[in-house]
Amino acid sequence: MKVFLDCIPCFLKQALEATRLATQETKLQQKTMRVVLERLAKESWDTSPPHIGRTVHRLVQEVTGNPDPYAPLKKESNDTALRLYPIWEERIKKADDPFEMAVRLALAGNMIDFGARPGERIDIEREIEAVMQSPLDKEALETFKQMVMSAKRILFLGDNAGEIVFDKFLLKQIGPEKITYVVKAKPIINDATMEDAKAVSLTEMVSVIDNGSDYPGTVLESCSKEFRKLYQEADLVVAKGQGNYETLSDAERSIVFLLKVKCPVIARDMGKEVGDLVIHLHRVYI
Repeated sequence: MKVFLDCIPCFLKQALEATRLATQETKLQQKTMRVVLERLAKESWDTSPPHIGRTVHRLVQEVTGNPDPYAPLKKESNDTALRLYPIWEERIKKADDPFEMAVRLALAGNMIDFGARPGERIDIEREIEAVMQSPLDKEALETFKQMVMSAKRILFLGDNAGEIVFDKFLLKQIGPEKITYVVKAKPIINDATMEDAKAVSLTEMVSVIDNGSDYPGTVLESCSKEFRKLYQEADLVVAKGQGNYETLSDAERSIVFLLKVKCPVIARDMGKEVGDLVIHLHRVYI
């Protein structure tokens, strides 16, 4: 997916939020924003949004000297999700359709996105309750269920800190033994890293690797050989979030994208509405 003009103000909002998180020094904040503005004016926009997003956030990290501006928010997201986990673990045991509830919880977790929602405070408990009542394509859900149950090797592309806790419900339903879960190699926005995976005990449930990259999505040419090999050999790739959709929507292989639409640009590209729950079956032929 290519950058739209509507993406540019969003990049600036992200830069401002990241800068304020990175430093409290007003002069350094001003310097950082000037550097970002100058770079955006020169940057080619004939690429995907995560390409420019990575450039913006790397600049913020470099100019402020803060390698992980979102670290406190990531910890807060992980802690909140872990607090809620046992509550929903009990509910899913009593659910009429545990698989559907697990998918809904994974989609609810996708709302913990400080890239798509810069400056917002995210009430995850409220988000979960809303997602439980939102429409969901039952035909796509059933197809997805059949695919994950028949696949022997699944590559699961994670997204954000906190969100990875809610993915656990779906991993359990699918079968952790056949899943390789993927995080980012280095901090970028609030994307989950190996540090987050260990903090929420995801590494105790499933095999976790990093993809060798720090794009806020999955840019294959920037990923490690190990990741690319697994990507090619997997029976199924499951990709969480808008960043993965933006970078893999033209991929030549079958992918199931799981996300909640948070951005008008994504909504327009997918033919959806902001707020929709999406199970997008890319190049899936049944």
